[in-house]
Amino acid sequence: MKSLLSFAIFIIAFCSSNSLLSQTSERQVIDIVWLKDGSRLTGTILKWDLERGMGFKLLTGAEITILKKDIHRVMQDVQKTDDNGLLDPKYSYARTPKPYSFREKGWYQNSSGFINVSFSGGAGIHHAMGYRFNRFIGVGLGTGIESHDFNSIRNIIPIYAEARGFLAPEKISPYYALKIGYGIALKDESRGTTRAVGGFHFSPEFGVRFGGGDVSYYLGVEYKIQNATFTTDGFDFGGLKFTDKISYRRVELRTGLLF
Repeated sequence: MKSLLSFAIFIIAFCSSNSLLSQTSERQVIDIVWLKDGSRLTGTILKWDLERGMGFKLLTGAEITILKKDIHRVMQDVQKTDDNGLLDPKYSYARTPKPYSFREKGWYQNSSGFINVSFSGGAGIHHAMGYRFNRFIGVGLGTGIESHDFNSIRNIIPIYAEARGFLAPEKISPYYALKIGYGIALKDESRGTTRAVGGFHFSPEFGVRFGGGDVSYYLGVEYKIQNATFTTDGFDFGGLKFTDKISYRRVELRTGLLF
């Protein structure tokens, strides 16, 4: 009786181990490579050179080379299946999207350029630096060089304080910006402008930011007010001098990088 019981226990254990081995063999081991940009590759490592990188076969069947400098970490896992034996959806993609990692607090820099849509034309470039307290509000200082009249070539250097914020914790988010300051008008005696006085600078801006990582870019529309006074020797008009007191009002298209 005792020997019969021992034999039965042996048979049950043997069948259980075979079943477990069969299940493990059916569930393929996969390699997961996390890249430094935050994305994830899932598939099979074909070869791995610790000095250069690795050859990798994606779940789609495509074979790629991953450089060592792009690799953050490597791990292995077993493919997960549901109750119907189908592959878990999270392993059905060769590459996952980069996670949202926009720096909502800390120092920032902003480089941008614009063109205006007025009849006389205009363009400029700006750079600003500041501190972001949270996603909704950051403040900084900026400067640049710009012209609001290509016909007269009257250049202005704006110096301004800015406030800037983003409305959504997403990779694509609406944003606002507001600049207030003073524009330094530049004289150009070679063109007859012997005196230039700057004035008030004001510019609200709205647009969309793209990208949720360390570097984002944006597209926006702004309305600018810039006051200035220019005195010109009218050598084309009998040597008379005349003074223009101008308040530029311009709608501008702006694009830039935020980092």
